Amino acid sequence: MVGKNRYFLYLVILNMLTNVIIFVPKYLIQYRFDGLILSMLLATVIGIGLMYLDTIVYARFPGQGLPEILDLGLNKPLKIFVLVGFSFFWFIAGLISLLGYIDILHRIINPELSKVWLLVAFLVVLGFVIQLPTRKVMYLLEIILLLNVPFIGFVFIKALTSDYLNWDSIFEVVTHAATVPKLNPVAIASYVFSGYANIIVFNRLLKEKIKSINFVIIFFVSLLTLFTSVFIPIGMHGSDGVQEYIYPWIMTADSLRLPYSPVERVVFLFLMLYINITLISVSVHWHVAFELMKGVYKSKKSKTNNRLLMAFFFGLSILAVLRFDFMHPELISMYWLIARFFVEIIAIIGFFFFLRRKI
Repeated sequence: MVGKNRYFLYLVILNMLTNVIIFVPKYLIQYRFDGLILSMLLATVIGIGLMYLDTIVYARFPGQGLPEILDLGLNKPLKIFVLVGFSFFWFIAGLISLLGYIDILHRIINPELSKVWLLVAFLVVLGFVIQLPTRKVMYLLEIILLLNVPFIGFVFIKALTSDYLNWDSIFEVVTHAATVPKLNPVAIASYVFSGYANIIVFNRLLKEKIKSINFVIIFFVSLLTLFTSVFIPIGMHGSDGVQEYIYPWIMTADSLRLPYSPVERVVFLFLMLYINITLISVSVHWHVAFELMKGVYKSKKSKTNNRLLMAFFFGLSILAVLRFDFMHPELISMYWLIARFFVEIIAIIGFFFFLRRKI
């Protein structure tokens, strides 16, 4: 039984789902003939290892988030530096996901639709959700996953059983399985596991040690997610043709049909499902950023500070969407994925030094 620690499992699964539509597949496919398979396997080992080490640290502080933990023994200037740095990092994580999905809707639904108005529509919802108490954000995450995961699973099964899936293209990539793994695809593939890092705030809901069954489930689900999210587009579009697409899974979903359904094109069902997944993913990231910043200013003027922080989040988001086409978003998101890998390693090492001081 997963038990009450299902909350931890939800955070990881949410990140796995988010990676499919925006991040990981389109970058990993570039390495399909250059160490992809070993890179994904190595990323799985590293991701599970980092996840386990992180949970060991937070298990020493049940029911406490990072702001409360740092209050126990870190001097104020260093505490502010850590909280502000992590808050900005989490905000960027959510912003990249949000901008990526807005770009997808703009390209697929209506190229004439203003990205700014799309962003404003999302921000109205996000502005409400990220200010909710942490427990309510988790309840919302649980509901959305329970409602959406079965349908997303159906789309994956539909793709796997499609007559258009060319297994020869998949086997062609498998023949390069022995190629030495590269650092970039390892770092990018490890993003699938990064949902565990949200424990930095959501540890407030975890009162007991994460059980081993969670790591077993995550190990097998992550392998399934990584390999299907990369190899299904390769099988649908060919080992050479798949590199032509910016969003491989969008084109894969558009290749599928439901002839007896009210909505024949699977891509519209896929996009509707991922509106929910993207919104809750960004909400989780920005809620973490919001709570970390709240740990910096504990004063009577906290409501005013909260409004100013929300204004900063929204203002920077609008500026980013206005400059989206000039920012080389693909390069920025790829560099961020790689940088995130090293930041997670440094953060966990830092937490262990902090824990050692407290023992």
